[in-house]
Amino acid sequence: MRERYNRGFSLLEVIVALSILTICVTVLMRVFSGAVLATRTTSGYYTALEVAESRLAGLVVERNPLGTGFGETEEGYRWRTRVTEYIPDPDNLLFAGNAYVEFENKFVPYYFQVEVEWGDRRARHLELSTIRLGTIE
Repeated sequence: MRERYNRGFSLLEVIVALSILTICVTVLMRVFSGAVLATRTTSGYYTALEVAESRLAGLVVERNPLGTGFGETEEGYRWRTRVTEYIPDPDNLLFAGNAYVEFENKFVPYYFQVEVEWGDRRARHLELSTIRLGTIE
C-alpha cells in the first residue's frame, strides 16, 4: 500500500520559488550594472578633471596666455581653452569698497577657462575657470 502523504514539493511550489529567485536575480543584476555605470561615469569625470587641470596649469605659466586653443587627448577627451583680460562688472565689485583698484599698470587680471568634452553617444562636459594676475610686459 502506498503512503498517502509523500514528502517533497509540489509543482506549484517549485514554480513560485523559481519566480521569486528570478525576480531577486534580476534586481541584483540591475543594482550591479548601475554601480558599474556609475563607476565608469565617475572615472570619466575624474579623467576630464585631470585634463582640465593640466591644461589650466599650462596656461597659467605661459608668458602671454591670451587667446584660444583646442585639442584632443589620446583617450578621446576634447578640450578648449580661452584666456581673456578680466574686466569686472562695475555693478558687482566686491573688493576695495566697491571701487575698482588700479594696479598701477603693473598687473592685469586674466580670466582662464578650460572646457573638456568626452563621449560620443552621450557627450559629457566639464568646465573649469579661474582668474589670475599676470604682469604687463
